[in-house]
Amino acid sequence: MGNKIFQSILDEKVENFRLAFEKTSKDLFWNAEEKKLIHPGEYGTYRESVCKDFLRLLTPHYLDISSGFLINDSDEISTQCDIVIYDAKSTALIENSDRQRFFPVETTVGIGEIKSNLSKADFKTAINKMARNKIMRESIKTPVALKRDSYGEFSPSEYHYDSIFSFLICKKLDFNIENLVHDINILYDSDIKPYQKHNLILSIEDGLFAYFDENDKTLMFPFHRGKALKNRFVKPDSNKNCHFNYFSSYFFLAMSSISILYPEITNYIMDWKGGLNQSEK
Repeated sequence: MGNKIFQSILDEKVENFRLAFEKTSKDLFWNAEEKKLIHPGEYGTYRESVCKDFLRLLTPHYLDISSGFLINDSDEISTQCDIVIYDAKSTALIENSDRQRFFPVETTVGIGEIKSNLSKADFKTAINKMARNKIMRESIKTPVALKRDSYGEFSPSEYHYDSIFSFLICKKLDFNIENLVHDINILYDSDIKPYQKHNLILSIEDGLFAYFDENDKTLMFPFHRGKALKNRFVKPDSNKNCHFNYFSSYFFLAMSSISILYPEITNYIMDWKGGLNQSEK
């Protein structure tokens, strides 16, 4: 049946998000005469800030939302992530002199890409970028769970909540999406495995790309019980916010359920040489 108070607040947040993302950002940073963006860097920052404000409604309080780079104890670093959702209580402040932040994959639960209108080529680049970044969690040497809803061994390829949740939010997919549910898989690089693919793609104007299982249930994971799932497109019709409702429900479930691991800083330190040890005889 639902709850009127929650739905009213969600609808209000969605409308504010639409307005800020689609109109206000353009009014602030678009030069109509020259038909180009003014200060594109600030425009991107504003757009990400608008998304963060919306996502806070759907994110458990113990998690925080930022932007930056992922790192792991195999000396890998991700490309820059527009959105990083992480366990604030268990993550050290790893920041350089330029205030760029770096987040251990152990305590990162979600990553997101925030875009405006996306061409097919840019869409392909974005989804492959997310896949490459979430793969980094597979290299953890000694996974120790701080929060995990499974008793088996840590395995992003077998248990979907062990993998980082990846999502893309854009204003519009600026190409023919009529057959995208059938064609999206071929846009991934050939070495990307099903469990490494996106979780949700939210286009404000178009709808939501998710998945479905053998029972025709819409899901947020690209695989279930070791089997790759088929893609599903949820398009708004009489309810203009139905795709936001799906996204909100699945996003909160994911943020509440993704495994959080202990970031063993000892494994991140590379150089232990050069010291002198004195021991009691």
